[in-house]
Amino acid sequence: MNIYITLDYELYFGEKHGTVYKCIIFPTNELIKIAEKYNVRFTFFIDAGFLLKLDEFRSKYPTLEEDYKAVTEQIKYLSETGHDIQLHIHPHWEDSYYNGLNWIFDLKRYKLVDFNEIEIEDIVAKYKKVLTDLTGKKIFAYRAGGWCLQPFGKLKSAFIKNEISFDSSVFKNGFYTSNHYSYDFRSAPDKDLYRFEEEPEIENTIGYFTELPISAIKNSPLFFWKLFLLGRKNPYLHKPLGDGIAMPAPGQRKKMLSRYTNCTVCIDGYNAKLLQKALMQLQKKKFKQMVVIGHPKALSRYSIQKLEEFVNKNCNKNNFTTFTKNF
Repeated sequence: MNIYITLDYELYFGEKHGTVYKCIIFPTNELIKIAEKYNVRFTFFIDAGFLLKLDEFRSKYPTLEEDYKAVTEQIKYLSETGHDIQLHIHPHWEDSYYNGLNWIFDLKRYKLVDFNEIEIEDIVAKYKKVLTDLTGKKIFAYRAGGWCLQPFGKLKSAFIKNEISFDSSVFKNGFYTSNHYSYDFRSAPDKDLYRFEEEPEIENTIGYFTELPISAIKNSPLFFWKLFLLGRKNPYLHKPLGDGIAMPAPGQRKKMLSRYTNCTVCIDGYNAKLLQKALMQLQKKKFKQMVVIGHPKALSRYSIQKLEEFVNKNCNKNNFTTFTKNF
């Protein structure tokens, strides 16, 4: 089994967005320790819009100069030591700014498809370029912010022009809709790797794009009750390392606590408990790829512990790899 540990490298997006050190630098350094101990490498989908905004405002605000230096040096280190750096786009950075104390987010255009096609092409090109300039390496894979990849037809031309041919945003049976973002992967093929052309949930064997879906798992309400209760009972172990608060997802908590929910295989917080179970399910299906998603900001001491246990147990039996190594 090829196992891809993938991280969306970003702040929180809201009034309490958190600090660069606690949301990004410190938890990523904890991941680096695991990677070096077991000689495995991870894939980091970098929120490139954040880098551009840091660069725009850092000359005016010394704090942002420090943040810019910290994240760019860490990204360079990750790339130089064999971790994969790929493209993650949260285009609301186009409408956001720093007021001297905090980032002020305008989420009206949260999805890339909220922009016109000329703007989309410009965003993809400049966001890719900042990562290419930092690493000197080819950027060819993408993860959509908030899984918002649809309708893909509006993005297709920009991705082809910028040679973004791989995606890892889809997860089987994933579905959500709200004011700011939405996705619907219920009709996606139940496969661990496939090609597509017009829409990521519709397989096309000769399509230009390759989808490496995030692995999916169905969780019971009991699992989420445990998640929420443990967070209150033992916050030191289960509280996220990041010091921000996630964007509201209206109705999502009630849904998770009352019915079975289709979720990504994830290393955020208590979700990391399910890594071995998910691997066994994928092996039973004869899948050859396992894609795990995580966010440095949402990792906890518990999830880092569980990730290390998972890597330790499987690094000699399975292949922990990256997009660049495998494709």
